[in-house]
Amino acid sequence: MKQKNAAISIRFILATFFFISAPTLVWALSGRDYEEVGYDDLLNELTVKKQKLQQKNSPSGNPLRHVGIGFANSFSTISNRKSSTNLHASGIQLSAGTDLISPEWYAEGVFRNYSPSTNYNEDSSLRELEGKIGYTNNLENIWHYSISTGVSNRFLRYTNNQRGISINESAPSLVIATSLFAQVHKNLSIGAEISGRTSMVNTSAEQNSFDFALRLNTSL
Repeated sequence: MKQKNAAISIRFILATFFFISAPTLVWALSGRDYEEVGYDDLLNELTVKKQKLQQKNSPSGNPLRHVGIGFANSFSTISNRKSSTNLHASGIQLSAGTDLISPEWYAEGVFRNYSPSTNYNEDSSLRELEGKIGYTNNLENIWHYSISTGVSNRFLRYTNNQRGISINESAPSLVIATSLFAQVHKNLSIGAEISGRTSMVNTSAEQNSFDFALRLNTSL
């Protein structure tokens, strides 16, 4: 009986000791992995992370803007139910873009105005608006490459009396482009771009086209 009472007493003493020391043990263990963070500390941490992300975009901490000018050539086939013919047009292109989440990713808008062509049998004019997203990176030394994709809208007017073709349309197209350029200055690059287009409208007279452009780009 005495042994039984002694065992109960020992259990009671151990339970009491555990109950008293439990908060201290929890505090000691949690103190290793947990640190109370106030509102001001959290706000400062978020500000630092934001500044680091901005610094990745450009040395000044702001995304760079890009402006360019180029000379473009377009090659396509124009067809209707009666006949088809090849069309070549050349003209000036203007571009403007900006960095996105990093200097490697960019968005760009391009306007191309091709010179109209007029002769005895043929009359044509072509303009184009294009928007795309691209990726660019260093290739070797001053050389860089880029790949991009997007959507363009071509405004085509074409008449060929000899072949019986008369077209006046505006049709959207999917665009894939790649370019190679040299960074001749920290804010200036010169290069060439090749792009291909396929019409998003089955009834378009111009189903596919191929473009080649020489470009001069600046960063602001």
